[in-house]
Amino acid sequence: VSGGPVNAAGGMDFSLYYWGNDGGTGRDKYRLLLEGAAFADTHGFCAVWTPERHFHAFGGPYPNPAVTGAAVAGATTRLGIRAGSCVAPLHHPARIAEEWAVIDNLTGGRAGVAFASGWQPDDFVLRPENTPPANKAALFETMDQVRRLWRGEAVAFPRADGTPFEVVTQPRPVSAELPVWVTTAGNPETWAEAGRTGANVRPHLLGRPIAAV
Repeated sequence: VSGGPVNAAGGMDFSLYYWGNDGGTGRDKYRLLLEGAAFADTHGFCAVWTPERHFHAFGGPYPNPAVTGAAVAGATTRLGIRAGSCVAPLHHPARIAEEWAVIDNLTGGRAGVAFASGWQPDDFVLRPENTPPANKAALFETMDQVRRLWRGEAVAFPRADGTPFEVVTQPRPVSAELPVWVTTAGNPETWAEAGRTGANVRPHLLGRPIAAV
């Protein structure tokens, strides 16, 4: 469970955040996710966040928050459905925009995405060109492109021969703007860049005192 900002009524919003350690198989792997989301949906919680993790049982049930988010969408009626986080440098921006627009349509505008730069070197076998230290620049470039695509802007990407193709993604989302966060473990420059881009911040507190963030 994670706390959120103070809401208009003067209380604090609460969300559910999932990060499981499970190397097994079967439907029960996601029982806590779906039952927890249904409980949160009917008990005044704000959102459900699912992470992105690859190649290890620790977090392994969650390789793509868009997929788990779509599952949560079917079990809820009012909760925000959020990526916590989408590792932006591992994905093409158009795919992120497309997948989360599906969730936004399924939920009537409840999608939101926290973007992360990634921290596990082996994950970058998915997109070696963005291996650290290139990942931090790729994070902010990808987030900017996703937000532009979300608004319906045409964004140019290169074909195999290097010529540009102007992409306008489908489906179109319900929400005019995609709510975004930048995930950070405490680097002051990341906080500053998030502010410059008008993004929210989702601090990573595991093993860190709040005063250090």
